[in-house]
Amino acid sequence: MSILVGALLLAGPSFGFSSFAADRTLGVTTAADSSTYLGIESEGDVTGTELKGNSDPLRVGTLSNNVNEPLEIQDVSVASIGDGTVDDTILAVSSPIPGDTIETDNLMSITVECAEPQSVGEREVTLLVDRVEGETVSIAGPTFNATVDIQCGKGKFSGSASVNASDIGTGDTTQTVSFDPTGVGSNGEVTIDFSDPQDNGGVNYTNVTDVDLTVQSGKGTTSFDAESSQLTYTTQGNEKDPVTIELSDIVVVGAIGESYQITYTDTDGRQDGDTFEIT
Repeated sequence: MSILVGALLLAGPSFGFSSFAADRTLGVTTAADSSTYLGIESEGDVTGTELKGNSDPLRVGTLSNNVNEPLEIQDVSVASIGDGTVDDTILAVSSPIPGDTIETDNLMSITVECAEPQSVGEREVTLLVDRVEGETVSIAGPTFNATVDIQCGKGKFSGSASVNASDIGTGDTTQTVSFDPTGVGSNGEVTIDFSDPQDNGGVNYTNVTDVDLTVQSGKGTTSFDAESSQLTYTTQGNEKDPVTIELSDIVVVGAIGESYQITYTDTDGRQDGDTFEIT
C-alpha cells in the first residue's frame, strides 16, 4: 500500500544556501493535511518487477508540489539499502535529476536504476530528498522507503553515469568533473551542461576553450562550447573506467555557500546531475 508524507522547512528572507542554517523544521504531515508543502508517495513493495542491469528505471515514489510556486529539485539520492550490510551504491536515482522543477499542483516520479552489477534480492531501499527549493520555501531531508527486488547482476549492464562536479573556491580557476562511461559505447557522446552556474551568476565559463580541457583519466576527446556552456566528451572504444576532466580558465563570480547544478546526458540515453558548492 502506498503511503504519503510531507516534510516542511521555511527559508528565511534570503534564499541562498548560506541562509539554510536559519531553516525551521515544521515536522511531518499526512496527506489529509492541506498544509503539506511537498507530498511524497511511496510505491511500497515493487518486488513484482526485477530491477536488472538493463531494466528501464523503476518507479519507487512520486513527489507532489502543493505550494503556489515552482519547486526546484536540488538532489534525491539512495540513503541506504537493507540493514546496512549491502552497499548503497548498487542503486542510483535516475529521476529526478538536480535542476528539475515541479510546477504547482504537478507530480514528478522518483525512479531508480542499477549502478553496480550486483544481485542482492528483495531489500528495503530508503530514498532521501536532500533538498527542494522554491522562492519562499525550502524543503530538506524527508525520506521514504520502497521494497525492490535488486537483480543488477542480470542483464546487460550499463549502469548509472554517477556524474560529479568538484566544489570550487572563490579564487579557483579550475574545476573537475567525473563520470562513469560504461554503456556509452565506442564513439559515443557525453554532454555536461554548465548553463545553471553560467546563467545564474555562479561561475563564468565563457573563457573556456578546447585547449582549457584536460582529460585526467579516460581515452576520449573533449570540446567545449562557450555559447551553450556545454562540455562534450567522445569516447574511444568501450570505456569502463571513470573519466575525469579538468576545466581551466573559469572565473568564480558567486559567493561562498552558493550551490549550482550541472546536468549530464549521453547517447546511451542516461541522464544524471550533480550539485557543487562555492566554498
